[in-house]
Amino acid sequence: METLQVEQQLPVWIWHPEREQRLRCALSRTLTAAQEIRQVTLHVACTGGVRVVLDRNVVAELAERAGNAGAFTRIEIGVITPGEHELRLEMDCSAIIPIYEVNHYLWSRRVGVIAFLQGEGLWLATDEEWQAEDTAAARICLLGEEPFGDLENSPAAFAAGGFGDIAAYNLEAVTVLDASALEASVSGGSVRVSGFHGQDGWLVKPEQEKLELFYHLRKQNEWKAMRQLQLKMELEGASTVRVDLLAEHNCRFAVSNRGEEPVKLLWNGAESLMELAHYDGCITEWLVVPPGETVYTLPQGCRYIQLYVLGEQGRPFALEFAFQTVHVALRQVGRLQSEDAQLNEIFEVSAHTSRICHQIGLWDGIKRDRLNWTFDFYLAAKSCYFLWDDTKVIQRAVRELGEGTPSGHWMNGICEYTLWWLKTVCEYYVQTGDQSFVLEMKEPLQRHIEWVRQNTRPGEGLLEQDVILIEWVPLTQEERVTAMQAIYALTHADLVKLSADMPELELAPLLDWPMRKLSSEDFLKEPFALAVKVLGIASGYVSAEAAEAFLDSYVLADPITPLSAYQLAECYSRYGKHERAYEIISVVWGGMLKQGATTFWESYTHGRGSEERDFHDALTTYTAYGSYRMSLCHAWSSTPVKWIGEVVLGVQPLEPGYKTVKVSPKPVGGIRACSGTVNTPHGAINVRWHVDANDRVCTHVTAPPGVQVVE
Repeated sequence: METLQVEQQLPVWIWHPEREQRLRCALSRTLTAAQEIRQVTLHVACTGGVRVVLDRNVVAELAERAGNAGAFTRIEIGVITPGEHELRLEMDCSAIIPIYEVNHYLWSRRVGVIAFLQGEGLWLATDEEWQAEDTAAARICLLGEEPFGDLENSPAAFAAGGFGDIAAYNLEAVTVLDASALEASVSGGSVRVSGFHGQDGWLVKPEQEKLELFYHLRKQNEWKAMRQLQLKMELEGASTVRVDLLAEHNCRFAVSNRGEEPVKLLWNGAESLMELAHYDGCITEWLVVPPGETVYTLPQGCRYIQLYVLGEQGRPFALEFAFQTVHVALRQVGRLQSEDAQLNEIFEVSAHTSRICHQIGLWDGIKRDRLNWTFDFYLAAKSCYFLWDDTKVIQRAVRELGEGTPSGHWMNGICEYTLWWLKTVCEYYVQTGDQSFVLEMKEPLQRHIEWVRQNTRPGEGLLEQDVILIEWVPLTQEERVTAMQAIYALTHADLVKLSADMPELELAPLLDWPMRKLSSEDFLKEPFALAVKVLGIASGYVSAEAAEAFLDSYVLADPITPLSAYQLAECYSRYGKHERAYEIISVVWGGMLKQGATTFWESYTHGRGSEERDFHDALTTYTAYGSYRMSLCHAWSSTPVKWIGEVVLGVQPLEPGYKTVKVSPKPVGGIRACSGTVNTPHGAINVRWHVDANDRVCTHVTAPPGVQVVE
């Protein structure tokens, strides 16, 4: 593991406290040099343009352009003499980050500048110690946070992110799939290539035309434009190598030039070989590596990497590539070891999927939409509590959406996403018992509950909204509205429990939510999608008798996603039908494994043959996506960990924070012996069980102090 740290504090995005109401402002900081400082450079990224003034002398001017916000621009300062100096950044901004309902939680991050000044023994980074004219500067956001995301031309150590907890882990097992016009070898995870250039070329990055809502939109638009330029380069004569990381990662690589001349490198990255070959928006990056130097790429979500080595035709080159997976440093506590090899693999691939999505926030996926989407992190968190001994990334996601979304707006612009956020806070409390963090959310809880109340009416429950997104399969408006009432009822039930446990939140007066009268038939009618039916069962709108009848008769059918498949498995176990739940986990998640999954997917097609390799096109169920925009890494698909922990290992909390737990393992799939651990706030619970000759389940539990176990 490489811990990504810098001795100095990382810079943050700052601006005048009036933010976009003060589009012209000066940000300044004084520094004292005890002696002459040489080789001084300033690196700056910003919305708008900037005039750099050192001791009243204009050092440089950057005209306003959208691309200023996506990359550090290097400005040569030269020498700073001994004594006191003032550095001023005179900002002039006319275009600001656009705001729509989907990103309204970023309303206070529409302008900003981030910079660092460095030299021999000198480090000065933007922070709240800077002056914004006659007041202290305001922190807009941390390095890496949306809407700006990662910045081009960043030092390698900046991958640690503004929270400073992201690390890089060397990938020791990579393989070369094929190579052309070069020699390639693999040793200890490094790929060495050498040869003579077969082709030269140059790719000029297209100018960014406008500021984007999010980092991933900026990058995808850039990649599409660069991919088109790549196709025009006619690279048939280029020296190329194609690398398989053997699993999907949020990957960056270091390329070291061991030769004597600069090398140009064009590379593509993708989740699948089909995407690498066909997707017009797959990762397309360009860099130049001077002789004797090492250049790092920014981390991006991929498994396969295609590298084109370009230079003066006939001239020699020698490069070494080292690949790393980049994510928050986590200690895995939750484990499983059973007789069922497939179930073990489902557990580990779920853990890997969850692990690599722990970044600045709890991302839904690493290829696309690297954001705190509310419903996505609600589902993703379900496995986190069982796997990791740290919930800080969940807290970051909850805080950003809860505090950032102002009154009068739904989270991410989707009404039930606010409900899922409220439910996330409730489930966080049940799993962790962490009252201090929940109390920090008191004001956001009250504010968002009040907004839900304002959108309800007696006899109608939650009123129909413009944007309702229940599931990633086609749904009619009737299905959406019906399912929304179930989520509304589920959320209310959780809030009532939270309010009773923590009266200091003062939620009780806000929980007089009217409920719509609905019956089992309203949810189970045909041809309603599976998501509507399982939500009806989970909410209690569907009677126990009707639920069991549906579950006994249901045959798994497309369209299905891991989202509704997991909800279906939970419904089966709710009624003691654990073998049927196991069957769903085995068919859907096991089906992905049979088709080569190394992380679990956003969608799944049950009826497709395993011989088809174009997963993206075949799996696209959400009509707003182009086929290759489908994600093969989605944190919400790590949910089997929760089911395995609660059912197969049998550990369920009876009190918030696992003060009292019930341990009652359920043998499934013919398993007769199993062991594993489940994370709790008090430490790991170790469970070992086997089925004896009389078919009795014999269980041995080791629990940490502070946990009372009942069977």
